[in-house]
Amino acid sequence: MIFEPVDGGLRLAIDNHSRDVIAHLLGELRNEVEVAKTTTPAALEPHMKRLFPTAYHNDEQHNDEYRRLTHGDLADTHLAALNDAVLLLAPGRVFGEGDLERFVRAINAMRLVLGTVLDVSEDDADDDTSDSDDPVALQREVYRYLGWLLHTSLDQLRK
Repeated sequence: MIFEPVDGGLRLAIDNHSRDVIAHLLGELRNEVEVAKTTTPAALEPHMKRLFPTAYHNDEQHNDEYRRLTHGDLADTHLAALNDAVLLLAPGRVFGEGDLERFVRAINAMRLVLGTVLDVSEDDADDDTSDSDDPVALQREVYRYLGWLLHTSLDQLRK
């Protein structure tokens, strides 16, 4: 069990190395979202586009208006979740009501970006095979770990 019930909520029980890696990655993503907030949607880095999705695939004019109205707010929502998640990763931190949901949002955003970088598809998302010659093997391992953490966090939310 990675979430231990404690007075006032839940505590995330993961090792310090995993905690540090996740906090570092969330911090890097936070920096990228800050840049993306002031970037036009057309100029977004390809790996960031999943965090700023297209609403109207067949109507560019409506899609431009949607982006104009929502881009900044969506970036702010991502930034808030990422900031909260980094704070929640502090050793001994107790997740209160609502904290776990924000943590899930941040982990999901990180996994979406990393999955895009790795070009993960539905067919290979659950592939557990590791190839020592794979130059992105470590990133794939982090992607799988984030998936496990996300799944476990979502299970805890459903309780």
